[in-house]
Amino acid sequence: MVYAFVIHTLLPGPCRVLYHNVYGQDITYTEENDDTTHKNRRRNDIQLIANEVHSEYQFRKAVLSRTVEDDIQRMGNDDTLPDFEFGCVRLPEGNPFSVERIALWLGAGNTGFTLVCEKSENRLLAENVLKILIRFIQEHVRVLNQPSEARLKSDKIALILNRFLPNGNLLFMNHRVVRQLEKDVESLMKLS
Repeated sequence: MVYAFVIHTLLPGPCRVLYHNVYGQDITYTEENDDTTHKNRRRNDIQLIANEVHSEYQFRKAVLSRTVEDDIQRMGNDDTLPDFEFGCVRLPEGNPFSVERIALWLGAGNTGFTLVCEKSENRLLAENVLKILIRFIQEHVRVLNQPSEARLKSDKIALILNRFLPNGNLLFMNHRVVRQLEKDVESLMKLS
């Protein structure tokens, strides 16, 4: 089960969360009666995860000596996706959740995409679903070229997530299922 999907910046400097969708409920929130406190705490938890991924990505970039400009040039005009940096971050119990979770992330250029999953989740399946999500989000929102589009077109991102990650469940998808879901997404995008 996926707990959250997050799109955030990867530029040097402070990390900004551009979009997030939370699917699960952490038991640490159940004792809170106030909705605003609950939302603020969840937002802080998502920001903490984004900061953790941002830190690891910056470290890897420094080691590999790759620049943001290299990734952006790779995308160019032919709509090819850049080479993504992949990582997995362990989120220990109590930091920020009551149970241990993992954050699988893919990052390139200015933008990072993170899935927060249960620690027992199939990581290869989660990585595959994350790559599919990125491909469709890039196709319809152009978030890799313009990260701020994630805030402006959050409804389109929600449509894509609803099809490929229904209620936070990872789906085993072969090429036929992906093609059918792609047709569904295309028809929904025309309606919106």
